[in-house]
Amino acid sequence: MAASLMMSACGHKYVKPSVSPLAGSEEDARLEFALSFFKKTNQTVAYDENLVVSPYSAAVALSMLEEGAAGETKAELDNALNGHLYGAEDLGSGDGIVVKSANSLWIDDDFSVRNRYVSLLEKDYDAFVTTRNFSDPATVKEINNWCGDNTAGKINHILDQLSPNDAMVLINALYFNAPWADAFDEGVTSDGVFHGVVQDKTVPMMFRNAKYDYAEYQGCQIIRLPYAGERYSMVVVLPPQGWGIDAIMPYISGQVYKGAMDMLSKQEVAFRMPRFRLETSLVLDKALKKMGVETAYTPAADFKNLSASGQLSLGTVKQKCYIDVTEKGTEAAAVTSAQIRLTSVSRPYRMTVDRPFLFFIADSQTDNVLFVGKVVNL
Repeated sequence: MAASLMMSACGHKYVKPSVSPLAGSEEDARLEFALSFFKKTNQTVAYDENLVVSPYSAAVALSMLEEGAAGETKAELDNALNGHLYGAEDLGSGDGIVVKSANSLWIDDDFSVRNRYVSLLEKDYDAFVTTRNFSDPATVKEINNWCGDNTAGKINHILDQLSPNDAMVLINALYFNAPWADAFDEGVTSDGVFHGVVQDKTVPMMFRNAKYDYAEYQGCQIIRLPYAGERYSMVVVLPPQGWGIDAIMPYISGQVYKGAMDMLSKQEVAFRMPRFRLETSLVLDKALKKMGVETAYTPAADFKNLSASGQLSLGTVKQKCYIDVTEKGTEAAAVTSAQIRLTSVSRPYRMTVDRPFLFFIADSQTDNVLFVGKVVNL
C-alpha cells in the first residue's frame, strides 16, 4: 500500500454537515492531535491488543495542566496540543444524543494552589475544585465516585491510591450516548466469523442495506455511520485484504483523513459489522513522551503558574475508556487523570496540636532545659 492510501478515490465530494463546530486551523489542530495521540498510544500496546482512546479527554486534561505551566514545560505541552487549548464547550447534546465533558481539580489540603489558577479552571474549564486530605483513603474513593457520576457509571475507578508526594489531581470525564440516525434491525443480526489477529471467532454481526457515505480505493473501504442529528458519526475504515492495522498507521495524518472524508459519496451499501464492547485502561506517560512532553516529568518541570509551593512535576497520566456499539447506537465514556506531585520538597508529616501536650524550652548547645511544662486546657 502506498502513501497515497485514503487520498484518491471515486472523485465524488462529501459535503460536511453545516453544524460542524470547528473550522480552519482550529479544526486542523484538533484533528492532528487526535491522530498523533492515537498513533503514539498504539505504539505502547501490543499489535494483537484492542485499543480505544479518547483524544478529546486527554487534550482537555493536558490543557488544564498547561494553564499552570511555564517555560519549556509549557512549550512542550503547547506543541503536543498543536497550540490549541481545549476549554469548556458545548459538545452538542440534543436529538436524543448525550455528549458531556466534566472537569475537576482535587488538591491536597496541605498544598497551596495559586488563586488565579483555580479561578481560571473554574471560569474557562467549568471545573469542580476542592481540597481533600490525600492521606485519607476516602479521598480516592470520592475521586472514583466523581468519575462514575460523570460517566453514567461506566467508569467508576481511575485511581488505586494517592502517593505521599501527590499534591493534586486533574481529571476530565467524557460521556457519549447516541442512537444511530438509522438503527440496525436486531432481527437480522446473525452470527458471522471475525478473522482476528490471533484467531477466528464467531460473533454477532449487525446488517443493514442502505445508502451511506462511502468510498473505496487501493483496496481500502471507508464508511460513515451517522448518529441522530448527523453532527456526530462513526467512520469505519477497513484496510486492504492482507494488511494489518499497524501497516497503515504510518500513512494516517490529518491531511490523509480529510482527503478521505472529501472522497465519500452516497452509495448503496450492504453493510455488516460486529456488535462490540471494549474497555481499556492505559498509562499514557510513554505516549506523551513520544509526543514531546518530557520536561514536565522531570525535576526541571516548571509549574510556577500553578503553585509557589515547592518543585512540582507531572506524575502519572492515566486514561480509561469504555465503548459499546449495538444495533441501537453507541455508548462511550472516558476518564483522563493527571497526578501532579512535589519532587524537590518532601511531603510534610501531619501534626495538629489540638489536645493536651508537653513543651520544653532548652539550650541546644548545652542541653540545659530552661522550662518544661504541659498544657491540658486552654
